[in-house]
Amino acid sequence: MYIGPYRFDLELRELVHTRSESDSSFKLSDIEYLVLHQLMQARGQVVSTESMCDKFLPKVVSFQDIATAVNNIKRFLGREHSAWIESVAKQGYLLHIKAKERPMLTCALSSISIKNYVLCLILGVLLIIFLAMNLRTTSDISLSMPDKVAIKGTDSILVPIYGLDEDKAKYHSRVKELALKMANCKHVKWQRVYVAPSNDGNKLEFIMNNFADDGKACLNLKVKNVGDDWHFIDDAWLKEAGICE
Repeated sequence: MYIGPYRFDLELRELVHTRSESDSSFKLSDIEYLVLHQLMQARGQVVSTESMCDKFLPKVVSFQDIATAVNNIKRFLGREHSAWIESVAKQGYLLHIKAKERPMLTCALSSISIKNYVLCLILGVLLIIFLAMNLRTTSDISLSMPDKVAIKGTDSILVPIYGLDEDKAKYHSRVKELALKMANCKHVKWQRVYVAPSNDGNKLEFIMNNFADDGKACLNLKVKNVGDDWHFIDDAWLKEAGICE
């Protein structure tokens, strides 16, 4: 699969410059790889940021993490080829089937000498090699899909995140009880609420965000010394914690 002169190597998880005489490649992190893979599979169509985030569950990946991964990829592609990937406001990202025309660039190139053009090309290749060697990529992640619990009477979703498979049997009934309590709220402030109990059950972590906030609005809450009792979670606590109104 190709983006202009760049080949997307699925096996090696790399972007490789096919026209460069030197070894110019960009090793993709898990986030960058899966984002690019989704864009390739839906080429010519907008892929929503939300659907990208869902691919990483139970690992919580924010809209900002997705944006960082896309920017890393576009930075490696360089100014000339980064336009293949377009950011669609409040929706997601689009990988074009054909390169977008750049008439101003064509006029500029026609006015310079072959010597200067070759010099610019060499500098561009050196810049790509430098970026490939120095870009700080996003960290590797583990991938699996947990159950989602719809909060009745709202558009919100409660997403439990379990560190171990056996934690699901231990905590999922409490997660469902939490969803019922949230359904009694007058208004749930967040469209998506993640809850992650620690393996020993002594700590709960909540992460809240909305689908269309581009990662700018997010609330993180940690509750310690929980033990085996989640009964402290009532209407008053949900309001105080900023989950409900």
